[in-house]
Amino acid sequence: MGSVLPSFQWLSLFFLIISVNVCAFKIPRLGTWQRSTKERDPEISSSLHLSDDDLKTFYYTQRLDHFNYRPDSYHTFQQRYMVNFKYWGGAKSSAPIFAFFGAEGPVDEDAKYIGFLRDNAPQFNALIVFIEHRYYGKSIPFGSSEEAMRNASTRGYFNSAQAIADYAAVLLHIKKTLSAQNSPIIVIGGSYGGMLASWFRLKYPHIALGALASSAPILYFNGIAPQAGYYYIVTKDFKETSESCYQTIRKSWSEIDRVAKKPNGLSILSKRFKTCDKLNKSFDLKDYLDSLYTDAAQYNYPSEHPVKIVCGAIDAAAKKTDILGQIFEGVVAYKQHRSCYDMNEYNHPTESFLGWRWQVNVIWSY
Repeated sequence: MGSVLPSFQWLSLFFLIISVNVCAFKIPRLGTWQRSTKERDPEISSSLHLSDDDLKTFYYTQRLDHFNYRPDSYHTFQQRYMVNFKYWGGAKSSAPIFAFFGAEGPVDEDAKYIGFLRDNAPQFNALIVFIEHRYYGKSIPFGSSEEAMRNASTRGYFNSAQAIADYAAVLLHIKKTLSAQNSPIIVIGGSYGGMLASWFRLKYPHIALGALASSAPILYFNGIAPQAGYYYIVTKDFKETSESCYQTIRKSWSEIDRVAKKPNGLSILSKRFKTCDKLNKSFDLKDYLDSLYTDAAQYNYPSEHPVKIVCGAIDAAAKKTDILGQIFEGVVAYKQHRSCYDMNEYNHPTESFLGWRWQVNVIWSY
């Protein structure tokens, strides 16, 4: 093999790049689901058994600020990345590099369970790289998560522009270290990671030959998207699954408020929904249900059909209970029978939850 990929491989690589719109590898993103990857999608865990021995972990001394020249801009932190050399054809053959962009969480699970790179790497003799997003996992500036998130000054370096500049630095470092200057790079990501991959290709076209973005809401921002946004899609999912289910959920919001206004309304709602703690306001219940519905829609895998599960239970209860009873049946179907239901289940302050909440505020304020 010469200094460039054979023409048939370039053609295959081209089709791999443009397949972004039909690519369907499953990348659960941080929303509200707190279960492990194996629990999220059995198809992922049963079909992928990537040995830890195939992944080598490295740390790159990353610059804190890529865009300014203040003294603190030259501070550094250790950014984690993982490399799988198993399928790589080597620098002399100009074999490509598949780089997966970590998103709003530690890169460990992505590296173990994302099969798209491993499935395609043998065909292209590709090097596989996973890069962790700054402020997540083990790639934490300022020594600890507490220090990194302490105030607006330290959190100010926690944004997407800095993140893709990180990825550029790591990828250039890898190419230099491996003497792989002629190896084309394809960047890959899903959801927020897919947004990063797309933005990376736009901002650093000299580094990435192409980008694969799965389920990436690149332009899905208020004032830009043609629809009302994320909840438009969630509503569409439920409405297409069951019109009666959709109507019941729509009516339930005002019904919750109506009951809450009664003298003992919050106690009634707490009892009917078996809340672990007595409700202080109706918003807590509505916020919990909101999270449950968006959770079901966002992770609506064909193997599990959580939206169908919720709506099936709501519709089945129509003849034996009222609207609130139907909604509770949907909760039980999705969450299974429990002694009580924690209204703060979706708001527990994990590292990823706190980080993503900050990022959402930053990203959507652009």
